[in-house]
Amino acid sequence: MRRTRRLLIAAIAAVTLGMAACSTGLLPGGPAGDGVVDGDGGTGGGGRAGVGKVIYLTFDDGPSRETVQILEVLSTYDAKAVFFAVGQNLAQQGDVARRIVAEGHVLANHTWNHADLTGLDDAGFDRELDETAALLARLGSHSTCVRPPYGSTDDGVERELVERGMHQVMWNVDTEDWTKPGVDHIVDRLLGVDSGDVILMHDGGTGRKQTAEALREALPELAERGYAFEVVPGC
Repeated sequence: MRRTRRLLIAAIAAVTLGMAACSTGLLPGGPAGDGVVDGDGGTGGGGRAGVGKVIYLTFDDGPSRETVQILEVLSTYDAKAVFFAVGQNLAQQGDVARRIVAEGHVLANHTWNHADLTGLDDAGFDRELDETAALLARLGSHSTCVRPPYGSTDDGVERELVERGMHQVMWNVDTEDWTKPGVDHIVDRLLGVDSGDVILMHDGGTGRKQTAEALREALPELAERGYAFEVVPGC
C-alpha cells in the first residue's frame, strides 16, 4: 500500500513538473530514480513549476574545490541549482558551501558518508541524515530535500525521511558526467532535455573540468531556446 502511494505521489510530481516519470537516470552502482520529489510529506510542488520552459540542475557529492568552477559558470548564465552535499565534504569545504548558499543556490542533504540508506539501522540514519542536516543548518541551509546516494531507496528509507520531515529528490536525466565521458557527450545529454527535467551532475571528487566545460557550452544554447534554470520546487 505504501509503495502504491509512493508511486502515485511520484506520478503527481511528474505531472506537476511536466516530466515523464518513466524516463529515469542511473547513478554509478545504483538503481534508477523514480520521480522528482517523493515522500508522504508532499511532492514539493509550487514555485514556478510548469510556468514557461524550466529545467532543474542538480549536483551531487560535493562540495569540493571543483565546485567553484561550476558556480562561476552558473553565475554567468543566471542559473540556479540544488547541490546535494556529503556531510564530510561540508565539514572540509565550509567556505565553498557558504558561497553556494550566498549565490542563491540550495544546499541539500546527500548523507554524511555517501551511504546506501537501505542498509542502515536507526543509529545509521541518525548519523547520516541528522548530523548532515545539523551541519547544513549551521552553514545557512534549511532545505528538507535529500537525494539518496546511488538512488538507492525503499519503503524503510521513505519512512525515516517522512519522520524527519524530509523529502527525497530523484532525477530523470543522467548526464553520465561521473564517468568522465568527454565534454561532447555531456553537452549532448544536456541539450536533449525537455521542460521539467531534473538533471543529475556531479561537483564532488576531482576532475570535474568536463562538467564545467559542458555547462559553459550547453547553458547559453538552452537559454537561447527559452529555458530558465531554477531550483527544484520544494527544496
